[in-house]
Amino acid sequence: MNTPSSAAPRNYNIFFSHKVKDEPVTRKIIDLLHRHTDNVQCFISEDIEKGKNWRDEIAEHLKLSSLLVLIFTDPEEDWGWCLYETGFFDALTQIPDAAQARRIYCLHNPSATPPSPIANLQTIAAEPEDVSRWLSGLFEYTKQTKKEFLNDIPEIANQICGLFANAKKSIYCAKSINIVLQCSSLKSVDDLPEDTIIKGDNGFMEELFGTNSGEIDWKSAKERFSEFPNSSEANFSALKEISRAAYCVCNNKKVLPIQGTVFVEQGPKRYRPVISHANKLSTGRVSCQILLIEEVGGQLQNVDKYLGALLTGIRMGVRIRWEVIRPFISKIRILASIDPRKLRLDLQTCFNNIFIEGEFRGIYSPADVWDAFESSEDQSKILGMIEGFDHTYRKIWKGLGFIDVTETFGEVSNQPFSDQDLTLLDTGLRELEKMNRDFLDIAVARAGVVIREELGITTQSAGIVAHA
Repeated sequence: MNTPSSAAPRNYNIFFSHKVKDEPVTRKIIDLLHRHTDNVQCFISEDIEKGKNWRDEIAEHLKLSSLLVLIFTDPEEDWGWCLYETGFFDALTQIPDAAQARRIYCLHNPSATPPSPIANLQTIAAEPEDVSRWLSGLFEYTKQTKKEFLNDIPEIANQICGLFANAKKSIYCAKSINIVLQCSSLKSVDDLPEDTIIKGDNGFMEELFGTNSGEIDWKSAKERFSEFPNSSEANFSALKEISRAAYCVCNNKKVLPIQGTVFVEQGPKRYRPVISHANKLSTGRVSCQILLIEEVGGQLQNVDKYLGALLTGIRMGVRIRWEVIRPFISKIRILASIDPRKLRLDLQTCFNNIFIEGEFRGIYSPADVWDAFESSEDQSKILGMIEGFDHTYRKIWKGLGFIDVTETFGEVSNQPFSDQDLTLLDTGLRELEKMNRDFLDIAVARAGVVIREELGITTQSAGIVAHA
């Protein structure tokens, strides 16, 4: 008489869904399970054989698996693909299958809220007690019989929790907003599509944009800024810079520092936007994180436009004199012969920094500067400078190797200067020196008059104070 043979133990397949950057953590969890269980096989997408259709392979492994474990770390990331895998698997659980009952688990950092599409599923915070409870249920489900495996659960739980330690909730982070861009929809370098969504901390979004939902679209943000006339021009300028930076990110171009500031309502509180990082989410989509650093400088407030233009012009003039004219003009040919690339790079950096600041710390036109002067003689001098500056500026940039003065951020040449380029540069800087001297002479004097008028100081009393 034949003795019935005992049934072979059943194998259990676990599908691990994870972000690419979380592969090391996921592999360590799989290794822990392999070393402490029998009859459990784990699948990770990186193990798909090269050359195979990876979509088909993933679908096949999802069908073969009894369990799916989503390793959920950073909620700021795009979890679209992982949620697709989870949704596919969840649909399989709805199909009656006598061979296996499927289960889904989300193992997540205690500080991270699992994504809403799976909020109704079983989630396990990476805390020793929660993970131990999950492991006990997992070992029971996969019919682990060896006592030493069960005794190891507390130690395994501690090790798994340790893997999430680097993703703990930070105790401090700078204020920031996040903008997700569909790169193909960027039609203008100076503006984002109206339906672009800005997200951020609820409290900060309320402070900056007046919304308590944690998000606002680009059109509504501009409408909000329009409500405050004293700060709207500066805020729209900052939005334009953010748009330019986003455009450069999507088109793989150099991202320039943002000079503008964003005012809270009418001010004086304001923030300087800084592009922190940009991540490619999926085909054609990019997520930009923008830090907003509380600013103590920035544009002038409640100052008449003509006076603001005058003071901004003086600041630029002082920078040109101390950063360009004094260090370079007397020894331009010596510096060109020693290290031509360094000379080009130094002048490129100085000019770009000065004029970027001039553009975004004071949004003024040449006409605003002209309006700051009262006498026809001074206005005539300023008009002559305005007319001559463009020619001089182009001459300097041409000498540095840039034909287009609107594109001055490219790489500089390391070749020796030609006689023609060096002559252009030398002549342009000497013209700039004379123009700078004449401008500072009349601009500083005019600013003194305007300020004395504001203080109610007459010409006679000013002379008494000067001789006291």
